[in-house]
Formats: sequence, structure tokens, C-alpha cells
Amino acid sequence: MDTLASAAARLQADPVIGRASRPSLARLVAQAGRLQFGAGTAIYAAGAGADCVYLLVEGAVTLVSPQGVRRAVRAGRFGEEAASDAHAYLTGAVAVEDATVLCLPRAAVRALLDANPMLQTDLLFSLTSNLAGETLARPAPPAPAPRTGYRRHAAPGWLLVSAAALLTLACGGGHGIDHGGVIFLAIFAATIAMWICNLVDDYIPALFALLATLLTGLVPVPVVLSGFASDGFLMALSTLALGTVVVSSGLGYRVMLLLLRRLPNRQRWHNVGLFATGLLLTPLIPTANGRIALLAPFYADMVDNLHLARQGRAATRLALSCFSGGTLFSAIFITSKSVNFAVFGLLSPQGQDHFQGAAWLQAALVTAAVLLAAHACAAWFGCRNAERPHLPRARIDQQCALLGELSGREWAALAGIGFMVTGIVTSSLHKVQAPWLGFAMLFGLLLWGTLDKKELKEKVDWTFLLYLSGITGIVAAFNRLGLDHALGTHLSALGTSMRDHFALFVLLLYALVNLIRLAAPSNATSVILATILMPLAQVNGVNEWLVGFIILVFSEVWWLPYQCSYYLQMQQLSGGAAPYDERRFLWLNALLNLARLLAVYASFPYWDMLGIR
Repeated sequence: MDTLASAAARLQADPVIGRASRPSLARLVAQAGRLQFGAGTAIYAAGAGADCVYLLVEGAVTLVSPQGVRRAVRAGRFGEEAASDAHAYLTGAVAVEDATVLCLPRAAVRALLDANPMLQTDLLFSLTSNLAGETLARPAPPAPAPRTGYRRHAAPGWLLVSAAALLTLACGGGHGIDHGGVIFLAIFAATIAMWICNLVDDYIPALFALLATLLTGLVPVPVVLSGFASDGFLMALSTLALGTVVVSSGLGYRVMLLLLRRLPNRQRWHNVGLFATGLLLTPLIPTANGRIALLAPFYADMVDNLHLARQGRAATRLALSCFSGGTLFSAIFITSKSVNFAVFGLLSPQGQDHFQGAAWLQAALVTAAVLLAAHACAAWFGCRNAERPHLPRARIDQQCALLGELSGREWAALAGIGFMVTGIVTSSLHKVQAPWLGFAMLFGLLLWGTLDKKELKEKVDWTFLLYLSGITGIVAAFNRLGLDHALGTHLSALGTSMRDHFALFVLLLYALVNLIRLAAPSNATSVILATILMPLAQVNGVNEWLVGFIILVFSEVWWLPYQCSYYLQMQQLSGGAAPYDERRFLWLNALLNLARLLAVYASFPYWDMLGIR
């Protein structure tokens, strides 16, 4: 066997390195060197630079500690210090008899570990075994969680995707929709089926829809890809980047400690504090995803510091407070979501003059009060528990002392938040839109090195940004093909019920929104329905803001996780494996969905008093 072939065979036979990917092994074999040492020859000395990992091919080698203790090499591998951050060997290595070894340079080993990070721990165990003089068995990793939902039944799901597209192509004509619109509806139906069946990650169906629309040439390329240049993309990117700096700088943890330090040390006040933090952010950060990006790490830190039982009711109540604080009042403040500005833009000039600034909030006060009461009832009665989370004040004081003074990165994060808040509050003066303020803030963080390249790549959720851009492009294509107007022609009966039976119209609208939300995200639902129904309201003598506002309230309804991008984001940011009882959380969220309908009905007398209806 030639030298290269024997080197490749030795690498593949090694129980640790042999588990690397084939391309990694192919690169490594080109860097490996074959060395021979006579009996009694020192291979390296303790304290020498750790520049190679060695694999024993033939012979025997012993390790000699600085105190002279000798231990035989175990598992045919030594010099693992070169695979760690150590810069020197901890022991010496001496050939007991004529020995042949394979020498793997430090740079090549680091490249191997970068491509195969799962080997790092095994090489650490190997080093520890050599130092201890006995083989230390690594505990078996836990079995991976079984795939849930429709992913376990992928074949029926893909059949449904194909059937949805084919049925749409076969039955889509004859409804005032041209051939291009039917093709797009088939693409959209397949996308919806992928989302509902949970066949792949949520951003992949959105990219499929973009790709299929591009390949069929149904609309111009700038329309399909408009999501990547949209205000929502810039705002989401900026707030996610700011959230990354807030968390990685330690500012988020510091704020959480200060919150726990100032509030009464009881479970109720922990929830009130987290909910109030989200409520404060709602009018300041104009995207629910951005608010959750800031709040979810606080929640995860509070669960750990309060030592709440995993999957327990106390952790679930805190999760509900975190999520509701950042999302429950999205329709209440005009600045809380970019889609609110889209609805505002659909108002007549008189409507825009009337509902600027605080007038929007004033008209939504009763709705907000009912939603707040519903959240309080759901949190109290749905998550009653006997846990007594208690934080020793002395421990919190010590943690705050260990944090010390604000670091430069924390000051930069505070400056970014201050810049955004000031810019949004004073936007009526300088006329600069929030996405551009966010983009300027992001540029500042990058310019001053507060957000480095590695964090930008690894900590910002780019898959969510792909998802967001994808659904924005889908809606743009939908409107470009005139499908929104075609949908409006089939909803003309709503105009009559809107004028003569408004309470019935609200119930029908709630059902329609829930139906659309099975397939479309909340922003898309809001824009499509507002574009159709607000002009219809004006024609029928109904206040157009009222219809637009109700659409915004109802569009936040979601029943299954795939319907809500910021709930998925909260799951990821709080550690992937949710520390709360997800089943209970979803049931409580369902009750809050029904509370949205109740809140609208409860507001009727108030709106009559204001003369809005």
C-alpha cells in the first residue's frame, strides 16, 4: 500500500477523525505527513508548541508528564492539544519502540473541526483519557426528538401539494381570472399546502413561490423580488441586528436584572414587569418580530434566574406575558406595525386628518382595555400554580456588581435604541421613515464595530428575513395580476351586510380572516382585505377607518404555530426547546383569539359615542 493510501486508510480507521465528512478527510490527507521515530526518541517535549496532532500507525508511544509520570498512549492518538486552544503540549511524547506516526498540522485540524464541530468534544475526551491514563467513555448523546406533525407523513403531504396545484389549474378558469392568474393561483395553492402540511421549514415554500413565479414570467422580476427591497425587510433586519447587540453586549441581561431588582419579588409582578416592557416597546418598534427579538431573550433569562419549572404553569404564564406584551396591542398604536401605515394610507384625506397620532389610540381604547382584561384572565385562571419563585436580593445585587459599569457595546446598544425612539417620535418633523432610520442605525453599529461580521452572519435570523421577503413578493405578485380585484368581485355581498347589518358583517369578516389566515400571513391578509373592503365601506357609508382597524385586529389571529412568524421566532430565540407548556400556551392563545371578536363588539357603544360608525 502506497503512502497516501495508507494515510487515507489510517484517517478513516480512526474512531473520531474517521467520522468527519468525506470532503474534510480528502483535504486532511493532503496535509498529513508520515514520520518515523526510533526507539527512545522524543517526538515532542512538554511545553513545546502544540503544532500537530499525531495518529499512531505502527509501534508504541508513551506520554511523559513534567513530573516524570509515564502513561501509554490510548486509542492510537496523541497531541490533541493542537486541536484545542492550548498553545503548548501538556506532556512529552517518547517512542517506546520504533514507531511510525501520521502528523496532522494544527491549521489542518482546526479546519477539520470548523467543518465538523461535533468532533471537538471527542478529541477533548481523547486528550483527557491520555492524561488520566484510562479510557474515559463519553456518555451517549440523547436520542434526537422524533419528527412531529406532517413531516412524519411526507408522502401524503407532497401528494396534497401536487393535487392542490393541479386542481387549481383545472378549476381556476371561468371566474374572471386570466390564464396567468390561474397559474399563479396554482403556485400559491401549492405553497399553501406546503405551509399547512409543515413539510419543510417555513421560509422554503415562500422561496418556492418566488422561484416558480420567476420561471413562469408571470410578473416582472422587480415585482416578485420587491420584498428584498421593502420597508419591512429593512426594518426587520435593523431591529434583529439591534436585538443581537442588546443580547450579546449583556445589556438585555442587565435590564432583566434591574427589572427583577426593582419589582416586588412575587410571580405576579414578574409577569407585570415583562408585559409592561413589551407594551412600552409596542409603539416604539414598528414590527412585532422586532419586539419579540428584544423580549424573548429577557424571558429566557428570567426563567433561568427564577428557577421556574420547565414546562410548568409559571413558565407558561411568563411566556404568555412576554408574547402578549409585544404583540397583543399591535393594532392599537399606529406606529406598532408597518401594515398599520398601509391601512392609514388607504384612508381618504379626511380620514387621514382625523386619525393621525393620538386620535388612532383614542378610538382604540376600549378594544385595548378588553384585550388587556382577557389577557389578565387567561394568565391568571389558565396558569394558576403553587410555584413560589423567589430571588434572593443579595444574589441579584452581587450579579449587578459583577456586571460592573456599562461597557462600550452596551452604550452603543442604548444609543441605537435612543436613536430609533427619537427618530420615530420626531418623524413628523424630519419626514424620514422608520425603515431608513433603522438602516442608518444598522450602518452605525457596523461602522463602529459594535456588530461584527460573525454576529451578523450567525446571530441575525436570515431564514426569517427570507420568509418575510418571500411573502411580501407573493402579495406584490398577487396584486400585480389583479387577483385582489377579482377577489373583491366575489365579496360584493359583504357591502350590503356592512351597511345594513354591521354586527353580522363583523362576524363574517372574522370568519373570512380566519379562513385566509390558514394560508396567508397577517400582513398579507390585512393588506388584501383592507384594499378590497375599505373602499367598499366608503361606498356604503361606513367609516373606513373602522373597517380597516377591525381587519388589523382580526388579522393578528393565529391558531397554529406556522401561521405566526413571530411566535416561531420566539420559540427559536428562547432556546429552541420551549421552556413553557406549548400545548397550554396555544389553548390560551386560542382564547385570546376569541377575545379579539369580543373586544370589537364591546367597542360598538364607544364608537357610537365618538360618532365613528
